[in-house]
Amino acid sequence: MNKNLLERRLGPRGFTLLELLVVIGIVGILASLIMPAVSRAKRNAQNISCVSQLRQLGLATRMYADDHNQRMPSAELLPSMPLDPASPQPRICDVLAPYAGKVSTGTNASASIFRCPAEKGRSYLSEGSSYEWNAELNGRRLDETRSTGLRLVEIEIVNGKEVLKQDEQKTLLFPPETTPLLLDYEENHPRPPKPGKNVVFMDGHVTGLEVPAFQE
Repeated sequence: MNKNLLERRLGPRGFTLLELLVVIGIVGILASLIMPAVSRAKRNAQNISCVSQLRQLGLATRMYADDHNQRMPSAELLPSMPLDPASPQPRICDVLAPYAGKVSTGTNASASIFRCPAEKGRSYLSEGSSYEWNAELNGRRLDETRSTGLRLVEIEIVNGKEVLKQDEQKTLLFPPETTPLLLDYEENHPRPPKPGKNVVFMDGHVTGLEVPAFQE
């Protein structure tokens, strides 16, 4: 019988089990090659978005200062755990929200700008922001480079009695280019092999901040 006639009668030949396994194996190899690249692209996109949000929050802080005699906002470091529960400071997201909406083109800017797209923890839910406010700057003048009148006192217990070991005046320096305004609460942007955060500084620039790896 003619071979072509036989094939027409029997219909087209299907995949054998071996061929199907080969195809599945090839698909698996391609997926293993593509997924790391997709994951890196996603992390890069999240980092770019975070940097953009922090830059906008830096501008929002400057706009706030312009409206308040060049003074920066006062806010809690951890709104969920205020230093003085009887008289808590506001959340930084509530203070800067009106100004954040002015510097962002997003329709929900006043809320979403405070949420890092790479956050995997609960900072945004518990604190209202993925970004930690530098509470050392509460009420300080914008671009202030130093503070005076800081008194450092060290007391040592000797034979059950308090003994003054050190008492001196210190000056804290706040250079705008190295003084952080806001930074990630969590290590959302690792720079392998180290963890990392993003930070916006008083002068407005944003960069990555490496967090030293814990050494046992």
